[in-house]
Amino acid sequence: MIKRLFVYETLAPGRPNEHVLREIGVTREVGTVSLHLNSKQRVFSMENWEAWQKPYEFGTIVLWPPEHVRRIVNAQREKYDPVSQSYCETHISVTQPLKKRLDLGEWRFIEKLLAGYEAFEINYGPLDSFLPYPCIWYKIEPVQRVLALREALHQTGFFNLDLKHPENFIPHMTITEGLSGPTVDEDLLGLLQSESGEGSFRCDGLSYILPDDSFKFQVQRFLPLS
Repeated sequence: MIKRLFVYETLAPGRPNEHVLREIGVTREVGTVSLHLNSKQRVFSMENWEAWQKPYEFGTIVLWPPEHVRRIVNAQREKYDPVSQSYCETHISVTQPLKKRLDLGEWRFIEKLLAGYEAFEINYGPLDSFLPYPCIWYKIEPVQRVLALREALHQTGFFNLDLKHPENFIPHMTITEGLSGPTVDEDLLGLLQSESGEGSFRCDGLSYILPDDSFKFQVQRFLPLS
């Protein structure tokens, strides 16, 4: 069995919630890997991942709504698509997945890039869908502000643009993408529209999220706007 080994390292004193992921080697050992390290250890394996999940090995950048918004939409996701919710909490995708592990200098480059964009207000709702493709989602405005961030980040060369991705990408906040739960159809769309509201929140930055070996994404780094 091949396992890639990583450790999380705190960026700097006073920033305990910001970490970098550092690869420390590869092992072909079978069984439990035990390393004696001073930093927090992570043993990482993609052996149980599905093919579509593997391009997300190095994570991606999203807009991570505040807790009060995530609490509402997470509950909907848990009810109507628990498998999707088990992978990641409520979020708004911004970029394609990263195509490599970034070093500290590359993260600083991204931080400097995003600092050139002002924070802005996000409005979400009403609901829409991609039917017949099984996806129901909250509309996001202003679309162009999110697309500008996406385009700027993609131009860095750090993201996997070889993967299939829509040229007419629509920023959205998903409730269900049909991985589990009830059938995603016009009836479900009508039900969700009747029970879902609209709202807004301040977007003052983006978030870098990374999956663990069970393909559960967690926020690893906050990337502030100006």
